[in-house]
Amino acid sequence: MDVELPVVLPNKPSCDNCDLHEAANSVCVPTVFHSGSLPGYVNTDNLIFFIGQNPGFHEDVKNRPFVGRSGDLVKQAYIGGCRLQQKATIYLGNSVRCHTPSNEKPKMRHSRECSTHMMNELQLMRKWKPKKWIIVTLGAPATTAFYKYHAMELIPRGKKTVGLNDAFALNGGYHESWGFHLFSTYHPAAVLRNNNYINAVEAHMQLVSDCLDDVIAKPSDPIITPTRSPRR
Repeated sequence: MDVELPVVLPNKPSCDNCDLHEAANSVCVPTVFHSGSLPGYVNTDNLIFFIGQNPGFHEDVKNRPFVGRSGDLVKQAYIGGCRLQQKATIYLGNSVRCHTPSNEKPKMRHSRECSTHMMNELQLMRKWKPKKWIIVTLGAPATTAFYKYHAMELIPRGKKTVGLNDAFALNGGYHESWGFHLFSTYHPAAVLRNNNYINAVEAHMQLVSDCLDDVIAKPSDPIITPTRSPRR
């Protein structure tokens, strides 16, 4: 479907929902368009929304998500590795919208207060009616918050929340109510600390690419072949 997509999604730069606005240089850093055919009309058959933890120092200064080393890694390796920019319209945003003092990890109450902004964006994206809509959460805080406030439907029975490692096993889950597939992977900051994580990221991004191409493998029961004791 061809629609006119905004470069910057509507945000609330005067937001005072939580204490983070008091020290932030840029209040409520917006979700922004990353790749596609802008300006003008773009095809939203495939839409991907990458969601990070919260703005870092450089994002806070520039009032834009995913700039600096982590942003470069997302654009070059996460998105560019499987050429997702050639397959989908991509937006970049954060679960929590303000920088945290001393780069501390956002608290769950911050995610709760920012969930209204996320809800507004999800409602807007749903109105675009993409044929394939994928959300990718980056890192534990963004993943846990998104499942808790926007994807409770996908949390396995008996669990109250989903951690990052649990989320890996749930990759590709389809949210019937919203109509998106949900994937999770490591935050780029974690990859910069431990380069071995890039192998897992590559595997997760390949799943995203396969989902776009409708060739993602479906889980199946293993074929168990009885073993025999070796002959003596």
